[in-house]
This record gives sequence, structure tokens and C-alpha cells, in this order.
Amino acid sequence: MDPKMKNFVSLIMTFIVTISFAKGQHTFQSLDDVWSYAHVNNQENAVYKLQIEKAKNDKNVANSYRYPKIYFGTTGQYNAAIPETPIPGEIFGRPGETIFAQFGQTFNYTSGISTSKTILDWQSKFQAKISQSNTSLAQTEKDLFEQNLKQQIAQVYYAVLTAQAAVDLSEKDLSLADSTLLLTVKRNQEGLIDKLTLNQAKINKNNALDKSEQNKRYLFENETNLKILLGLSSSDTFLLREKIKLDDNKLFEGVSPDELSLKLYKLQIDKAFFATKQAYYRFMPKLDVVAYWGAVQYQEEFAFSFKSDAWQPSRYIGLNFSVPLFTGFANKNQYKSAKISQNIAQKNYEEAKRKSSLNDNILFKNYITASNSVQTADRNLKLADENLQLVYIKYVAGLVALDNYLSAHDDYLVAENQYFSRLSEYLINKAIIKSRNK
Repeated sequence: MDPKMKNFVSLIMTFIVTISFAKGQHTFQSLDDVWSYAHVNNQENAVYKLQIEKAKNDKNVANSYRYPKIYFGTTGQYNAAIPETPIPGEIFGRPGETIFAQFGQTFNYTSGISTSKTILDWQSKFQAKISQSNTSLAQTEKDLFEQNLKQQIAQVYYAVLTAQAAVDLSEKDLSLADSTLLLTVKRNQEGLIDKLTLNQAKINKNNALDKSEQNKRYLFENETNLKILLGLSSSDTFLLREKIKLDDNKLFEGVSPDELSLKLYKLQIDKAFFATKQAYYRFMPKLDVVAYWGAVQYQEEFAFSFKSDAWQPSRYIGLNFSVPLFTGFANKNQYKSAKISQNIAQKNYEEAKRKSSLNDNILFKNYITASNSVQTADRNLKLADENLQLVYIKYVAGLVALDNYLSAHDDYLVAENQYFSRLSEYLINKAIIKSRNK
């Protein structure tokens, strides 16, 4: 090849690839490819991932009670009226009297580091456990969303494939209806058939055209819905390489339990249990150790000195022990409320477990029924197609009337619609079970 021509072809190919990427072309070979893409790009799933990060940070906040708290502070105080302190008169040579004397100065400043450490705090301990439960809940909610997302995508994915196949067949039907009309027009011109038969052929052509347009509309709607689930924009395009067909794979022997949904209810029970414990320990004492290292400065006037000799050391270590004796029955009622919430969580789990088992039975029954139905529909479609071809040959040869052909064509359309409906139902149920089974 001429070097200039070779460079030109390379330039054209590069341009085509660039345009393809600019338009956001995505190609998927199978349902698994679509699932993988949605896992990364679905915006709702991205929100669930952020909620997990938030729950982890909240857990770290709740666990902070285990560490000491250290603060640095500087304060200034103006004593507008220095209080008088009663002292014995003997100190001033006035026995038997009580003298009120003022101790202190007008301004005083403190600066230092204070620290505290919780020694006994059951409420904070169970708050940390609740935060840990929230983290597990966020993770499980994300996993459950991804499982449900797979099921939604499977429904739309197979709807797109069904619509694509229906569009292809409707184009074939339209071509056949057009050929039939041309043949009918010719025979009408030759005086072999009347106008009534010609009008029937025209109606058949119009019906085929309308069906083709309806299938294209259905395809567009489902392609748009799939874009929504995949996180694509309206300007993006995608190509599904898989062709919808009836596979001969071995049937699933059962449906795995919906463990993620049940796990979510179990975690809610755990969280309610910790909340009950936290409410119970509101009746328990709390113990803190506090310490302060700093200095204090006194001034008669509004002044401040940085000289070391102007500061007097101030150090102390203490214990803070508190017991809630009466809180207006708030702690008691909060404990009762938490206990009820725990019972509700337990009942919700038991009910979800019961319904899940029944729904799994329905799902598997639908799957087996759809498998049997689609095989029957497949056989009927092949027979209807064979009949249509035979009748068309006879019609072309002038051996049967147009009514016979149109009747066979209607039977074929019914079989075609039934086949794709059953096939889509079968593949969707199969994909739902696949999303469950590991």
C-alpha cells in the first residue's frame, strides 16, 4: 500500500475511534458485563458506598470515648465585686469576733492544659456498639441494593433483547407483507382478484408497519430504562452483543434463600438490643478522671504580663462520679421504648423469614413453569413459521386465497408474541435466581 494512503487510512480509523468514544459507545457481551458496569457506575450504588464511609466515621466518633480528651485554654476574669470571707478575729487580735475580709484581686487569668478520661461509662460503650451495627447495616443495605439492582437490570436487559429480536422480525414481516401486496396489486390489475382482496393486502401491510413502529418504540423505552440503571447519559449509546435465545443449560435445582434481606433484619435486631442495653445503663453511675496543669495570674488593674514570675502554678487531679437518681422518669420510659423497639425488630425478622420462604417457592415455581412454557412456545413458533412459508408458496402459486395466507400470518404473529413473552419471562426468572445463587 502506498505510504500516503496508509497514513490516510490510519487517520480515518483514529477519527472513527475518537468519534465513538466521544459519543460514549459501550459494548456489552453478556448480562454479567452489564451487571459489572452498573456495579461501578450506578449513581444510587455510589450513594450507598458513601453511606458506608459515613457510618465508619460515625463509628470512630462513638469509639472516641475510649481515649482521653485534652484541651488547651486561656481565660480572663474581671471580678466586679470581690466577695468577703468570714475569718476568726483572733488572727487580727480581736478575739471573739468574726471579721469579713476580701481575698483576691480585680483581674485574674488562667492558662493551661486540661485532660479527662472516662473510666466507667456504659452508655458510651453501647453507643459504640450501635455505631458498629450501623456500619454493618450500611454494608448490608448496599449489598442488598446491588442484588435488587441486578434483578431490575435483568428484567430490562432481556426486555431490550426481546424488543431487538421483535424489531428484526417485524422488519421481516413488513418485507413479506410488502411482497404480498405487490403480488396482490399485480393480480388485481390482471383481473384475477377483486378490490376487496386488494384492500385486505393493504390492511395487512399497514398492520405490519404499525407493529414495526410499536416494537421500535418499546425498544427505545427499554433502552432508555437500561441507561438509567447503568448511569449512562442520554447521549451515550450501548450495544448488546448477546442474542436472545432459548438455551439448553441445566435447570437450577432450587433457589438460595434471600440471605441479604434476612441479614438486614438480623442486624436491626442487634441494633435494637444494644439500644435497649444503652437505655438500661442510663441508671448506672458514670466515672471520669480529670486533671489540670496550668498557671494563674492576678492583677489589680486591667493588665496582663508574660513574665514567668507573674504566674502562679495551678495543678489538680480529681474524680467525677455521678449517679442519676431522678430524671423525671425519662430514663425509665426510654428503656421501655427501647424494649418495645427490640420486640418489633424481632417480629419483623420472623415475618420477613416467613414471607421470604413463600416468595422463594413462588419464584422457583415460576421459573420451572416458564421453562416448560417457553419450550412449548418455541415448538409452536417453528410450526407457525413453517405453515406461513407453505401457505405463502401456495398463495404465490395461486393455489390458495389471500384469506388463507392472512390467517396463517395471524397465527404466526400470535405464536411469535407468545414465544418472546415466555422467553423473556424465563430468562428474567433465571437471572433473579442467578443473582441469589453464589
